[in-house]
Amino acid sequence: MLSRRALLQSATLAGTGIAVASVTRDMSPDGYTGTPVLEKVNLEIPNLPPAFHGYRIGFLTDLHLGLWVPQSWITNAIETLIKEKVDVLLLGGDYIFVTDNPLWEGLHCLRNTDYLDMTRAEMARSAFADICRIIAGYTFKDGIIGVVGNHEHWNSIEMFMAAAREHPSLRMLINESHSITRGDASLELLGVDDFLTGFPIKPPPRATPSIRILLSHNPDYVAMLLEEEKRSFDLALCGHTHGGQVRVPGLMGVVIPVQDPRFMAGLTNLGSSYVYTSRGLGVVGLPIRVNCPPEITVIELG
Repeated sequence: MLSRRALLQSATLAGTGIAVASVTRDMSPDGYTGTPVLEKVNLEIPNLPPAFHGYRIGFLTDLHLGLWVPQSWITNAIETLIKEKVDVLLLGGDYIFVTDNPLWEGLHCLRNTDYLDMTRAEMARSAFADICRIIAGYTFKDGIIGVVGNHEHWNSIEMFMAAAREHPSLRMLINESHSITRGDASLELLGVDDFLTGFPIKPPPRATPSIRILLSHNPDYVAMLLEEEKRSFDLALCGHTHGGQVRVPGLMGVVIPVQDPRFMAGLTNLGSSYVYTSRGLGVVGLPIRVNCPPEITVIELG
């Protein structure tokens, strides 16, 4: 019988083989890696005010605009949400991906040549400006509200926030809250800093009986929060994991960037609250996805 180590090594090699094979067939923008799945989630929220029954949330995360992700992937995703008539667009962080490794150009793995021949700093500045301009070009009834991820901190959070401030329609929450109202009823959006690279704070006690939606790029923050209290949010929306991005059949993922596997991807029902982790739209590490398609998410409250 194969030992556990041998089995895992074989599975990893198989996954690498699948990934290498996929590179040769999936470099077109309309290939598997660039063809998102529209995930529709209906949630029954206890004590949801009647004014918010049927409220629709569009959620995008891990866009990673850069050499591997063209602008068309992002515009197509946002336009899909507009067709779905969502009320608000929420963003989960990691807006760009910067790499200056010449390997990928040599392997013809680039889908976006806008940032070729730039230094890393130039690429980050240009991509931050572009992603903010692209997103701000669209309008949603209750606005566009997001949080930051580790790639904003790694590439200069100050640079990203300066780019975002150029567009008043973009609201970035870093340990801040924002309320959406319908008459006397409200949804409280609480956005926290990135758990891995920033300084997220604990949510303050609820000042009103409003429904609270927590935006956290990294679901490890949610796992930490749940160790201390159960009702600090009704719904948490997260990204960061990419769902594993390259998934070998029979294994959760070749890379599992989350401590609590419950929050790897999809919906987790915690009884009185929910956590939803999106697989994200873009790619990092490798310019492909295997058995783990990109995602556009629509959540309807009921």
